[in-house]
Amino acid sequence: MKFEQIKQLLNGIPHTPAHDGEVLYNFVIENKVQNILELGFQHGVSTLYIAAALDEIGFGNITTIDNLSAKEVSPTINELAKRANLEKYINPIFANTSYNWELMKLIRDNTTNNICNQIFDFCFIDGAHSWETDGFAFLLVDKLLKDGSYILFDDLYWTYSESKGLKDSDFVKRMSEDERNTPQVELIIRFLVNQHNNYKIATIQDRWAWAQKGASHHNTYNFDKLYNNQSISNDLKKIMKKIIKRMSNFCF
Repeated sequence: MKFEQIKQLLNGIPHTPAHDGEVLYNFVIENKVQNILELGFQHGVSTLYIAAALDEIGFGNITTIDNLSAKEVSPTINELAKRANLEKYINPIFANTSYNWELMKLIRDNTTNNICNQIFDFCFIDGAHSWETDGFAFLLVDKLLKDGSYILFDDLYWTYSESKGLKDSDFVKRMSEDERNTPQVELIIRFLVNQHNNYKIATIQDRWAWAQKGASHHNTYNFDKLYNNQSISNDLKKIMKKIIKRMSNFCF
């Protein structure tokens, strides 16, 4: 499915804006990643951008995990997948508590003779945004991720104190001040990913951080090209809009 088609279908649905969806879409196509893991999906917008790219290259699947509350949003991931006719690429898992328990199952089911088989080509972590949940998730994902592959962390600077949906909850009010105000995904990047001897921070763009596993013995993807192409595309669209607007002001 072409990007403009999936963009139009997802227009107005939270929470992945089209420019981020375009980055995901192009990354999947250019790297031909075919077995993808996503942690956190809610409506499934980011999932659908990825699935559209898989459809464009003609193969692959995405295993995506969220908790049971994702069944109560509107539209749901299953509804969006059906609208886009992309169901065959998407395997949604609804966890009772956390995706970390589901990751345990994936590790269990892919372990032979005490060795975990590395099955995923790319992982997008966009879920809890907490040190406890996503810090552990990173260590679990590492067991399932192939060498040379990438993990993408979303919401690098997100904090509980600035979350509209959580900041007034009893759960957050019980936190210490530094826990409420500290960007916890950034802590994961600084103290887990960056200090891991088999990972390298490939690039940080706005709120996204990309890390590569086994970077010392694999080629690094050109993220500058990915983001520059997107910037050029957006600039051209803005220019065309201005031209059309100016032309509409002329009287013939």
